[in-house]
Amino acid sequence: MEKFYTNTLVIGAGVVGLAIAKEISAKNRETIILEKEAKIGQITSSRNSGVIHAGIYYQSNSLKSKFCVEGNKLLYDYAKKFNVPFINTKKIIVATDESQMEQIFEIKKQAAANGVEGLDILNQNQVNQLEPLIKSSGGLLVSSTGIIDQHSLMQSYLGEFENNGGMVSYNSTVKRISMHNKKFEIEVIDNEKNKTKIICDYLINAAGIFASDIANNIDGLDKQYVPNTYLAKGNYFSLNKKLPINHLIYPVPEKISLGIHLTLEIDKSIKFGPDAEWVDDPYDYSVNENLKSKFCYSINRYLPDINEDMLSPSYAGLRPITSKEDRAKRDFTISTVENHKIENLINLYGIESPGLTSSLAIANYVTERV
Repeated sequence: MEKFYTNTLVIGAGVVGLAIAKEISAKNRETIILEKEAKIGQITSSRNSGVIHAGIYYQSNSLKSKFCVEGNKLLYDYAKKFNVPFINTKKIIVATDESQMEQIFEIKKQAAANGVEGLDILNQNQVNQLEPLIKSSGGLLVSSTGIIDQHSLMQSYLGEFENNGGMVSYNSTVKRISMHNKKFEIEVIDNEKNKTKIICDYLINAAGIFASDIANNIDGLDKQYVPNTYLAKGNYFSLNKKLPINHLIYPVPEKISLGIHLTLEIDKSIKFGPDAEWVDDPYDYSVNENLKSKFCYSINRYLPDINEDMLSPSYAGLRPITSKEDRAKRDFTISTVENHKIENLINLYGIESPGLTSSLAIANYVTERV
């Protein structure tokens, strides 16, 4: 079995793993990323809405609120500096009837508490002036929300990482992690069944939906510090016609997810999603055509006259969730030596939305601790 040494090993080449690796390697530390897929960002990172979130929904003082608000500013600055395609579309959260306006005011209150700026309550006429096709009783305009080409973003992160001397090992599955003489030894197998051992001083588990599985394979890590990871599948449908809509349109949030919202692509094409369902298969990315009626029912509450014939299955994604509690109570978990008592090990669990927006803020946080 071949052996390699590196200062830092990052498991997972999604948007968060790449961001962490590029920051650590920028400090002249030899860094390797292990990725079980053949390319970067093939799981959660490429199968989401591509939204730059503002940080409005999350509980105050949570990691989600902290990293999202910080990450929002960092991501816009990064996209401008490195020419990553983005649009500051803004977002309107719409009340589909008068009774939901109370929730709109509560969302604004929570957002302000999180430090989000650029929030404006809109009445029905003001929503109509901005988006004539949208049906509502009013809403909340969120000015710092936008969209970004997540694939270009990850390629930019990768480019920085490689320019820093970093390397990604693709098709690499972690089988076991042990510790000897205060170093981690990671047994890896590739698609050809070749085995390799990588020895490192610092280990960062950013494996997304597989993070708990990786952690459970670390010898000496007490399982009480490893949360269960549940999989929430979200489906997306694309609209097969152009409409003159310029903002992202969100309904008032639901208990499990933010609801089926209208999102724009960089080319201004429209997609709807995601819904949310608990699944067990981490490789099920099929989109069920029978969901069209459910989607239409939700969409028609704020965008009338959309019918099933206008929707085409687009893609599905999986989100790692560490608690099936109410969506508003869920948070990221970043487990360090203060939690699990193992030095130089960081495990990241439940990095779902707003992980893309938070990626640079999370990277800064992790880099300060290794």
